[in-house]
Amino acid sequence: MAEDDPNLPDRRNRPHPDVDFAAWITHQVEALKARRFDELDIEDLSEEVEGLAKRDFKKLRSYLRVILTHMLKWDWQPERRDVSWRKSINASRNRVWGELASSPSFRPRIPEAIEQIFEAARSDAWEETGVFKLEHEPKICPYSWDEIMFRPHELEPDRVPRDKNDPFQGDLSSDDD
Repeated sequence: MAEDDPNLPDRRNRPHPDVDFAAWITHQVEALKARRFDELDIEDLSEEVEGLAKRDFKKLRSYLRVILTHMLKWDWQPERRDVSWRKSINASRNRVWGELASSPSFRPRIPEAIEQIFEAARSDAWEETGVFKLEHEPKICPYSWDEIMFRPHELEPDRVPRDKNDPFQGDLSSDDD
């Protein structure tokens, strides 16, 4: 048997990803740093590395979904606009920029991400607002990338609560102060 070959490393005493994932990762990192390539679990390691990229793209899609959900709610239910929607849009925009900064190769995939999540975002907006038309329309995303990432979402001045801790609220000073 290959396991009994004295020239092959003994794998029985090494962590297995299905038994102790953290110990397995630690062992894989140590083996890589020490250039002990014969100790690497290439198949499982390649699956994990591939999974990292998929996980990060999924996070990017999730942040875009939040933005689109709130933009649809903002546009289709203007009487219910709220500072929390704006905060959610802006926080998710910052997260999108963070993902794109750490993985610039996602930039060409932005249209794909938007296409993949738009129907779910529309459905979320419909469920949260009850606006019947959102159940079926719009079929494709009505927003450009610039609108998704830069369009302001301002409330009428009399509806903006003063929140000095909100960096997106802008200058709230007035002549009355």
